[in-house]
Amino acid sequence: MARHRGVTWAFLAEPGYGRTLTAELALFAVVMLASAGHGIARSKGRTELTRARTVVALAGSLGVVLLATALPAI
Repeated sequence: MARHRGVTWAFLAEPGYGRTLTAELALFAVVMLASAGHGIARSKGRTELTRARTVVALAGSLGVVLLATALPAI
């Protein structure tokens, strides 16, 4: 979808849409890592770590949604 809008690697460093999209993609990567860590911690029976990673994934998901709504139209 970004390519369809003309977004390039260099565009991601520019203020506005580029930086917002970069922050959203980075936060999405953190959410995916937290979700994977949650699954691993749960399989090992580590409940405290499971809860912590759940909270990180949930908060990160909210951040991704908020950043997505903040993207300006290009």
